[in-house]
Amino acid sequence: MRFIPHSPIVSHAGTAAIPFLFHVIFSTVKRLRTLWPVILLILVAVYFLVKLLSSRGGTEKVEEVSSSNRPVEVFFTRSGENPEKELVSFINSAREYVHVAIFELELEDVVRALIDAKRRGVDVKVVMDDRMKRKWAAKKLKAEGIPVVFDNRRPYMHNKFVVVDGKAVWSGSMNFKESSVYRNDNNAFIIFSPEVARNYEKEFQEMFSARLFGPESPRNTHCCFKVSDLYLENYFAPEDSIARRIVEIIGKARRSVRFAAFAFTDDDIGRAMVDAHRRGVEVVGVIEARSVRNKGSEYRRLRRAGIKVLKDGNRYIMHNKYIIVDDSIVITGSYNFSNSARKRNDENVVIFFKPWIAERYVRDFQRILNEAVSK
Repeated sequence: MRFIPHSPIVSHAGTAAIPFLFHVIFSTVKRLRTLWPVILLILVAVYFLVKLLSSRGGTEKVEEVSSSNRPVEVFFTRSGENPEKELVSFINSAREYVHVAIFELELEDVVRALIDAKRRGVDVKVVMDDRMKRKWAAKKLKAEGIPVVFDNRRPYMHNKFVVVDGKAVWSGSMNFKESSVYRNDNNAFIIFSPEVARNYEKEFQEMFSARLFGPESPRNTHCCFKVSDLYLENYFAPEDSIARRIVEIIGKARRSVRFAAFAFTDDDIGRAMVDAHRRGVEVVGVIEARSVRNKGSEYRRLRRAGIKVLKDGNRYIMHNKYIIVDDSIVITGSYNFSNSARKRNDENVVIFFKPWIAERYVRDFQRILNEAVSK
């Protein structure tokens, strides 16, 4: 290609265009000065339209499920924490589904959160114990179009878990009622793990869709999970022989076993406690005062063996069901250490193998123990 040298004609044309460009710019600015109120109105309208579209599907704030950089969060009642607020926030985080298996539901804010989730398009389903049929909460949920399934049998559907979006699960010993949160001793936890959530979801669908409860429930869930740097085990009763696993873990204790138990009538677990004590392990426990008089209670057997076990000091109910082994392992969930939990009820247990989680439970146990001693 030939190079075309810069010519005076081109230079003159470029120079002549400069005044024309200034004229166009000046005219445009002048015109915009008269149109700026219209432009401002359009911008304001666009802003409010965006806000309206982003809030479609309900007025409740939808919060992202977040593990706060930890795969597990733990909560205790009567400790200055607010598990009810955490539970409502957990439900509010749902974008796809909230599936609940709950023994007792009476908390108004939790019921409202479930209804709000339904109204914003979230799939909400609930399984309840048969004793909740005539309670206001079940009736309210059903009136709002939320399907509720009851176990329709005498043993308990004793779970207290919530699965959100297949990403996280809430569980523990805490029923969703005022006394459970604000007067009784309870613990709850959230596990942020799709794998663990799927395990609980499978158990939920057995009850909700297949209507399989108690001994009819098949043994088809996984037991063992690695969540971030945390190892945990998850079991369901009665199909997973939870008592056997508890006995195994107590049998491996080297330093200490601490337990807080609402009910304790399982002979095998009681025997494991006595054996641990005899081989030099420090065993200390607190049992709900009302339950020590129950037929088959392990309370007297443990005391006769020389184990330090006390009646609780809460004038309401000490409702926990946890065991801490060697300050590094925690066994907790809805599972009482009883024959009913072992053979008939629907229950769940999680075993955490992590010292920082155990430390939280040790602090709660020490509070409960101090209260029992001072009673």
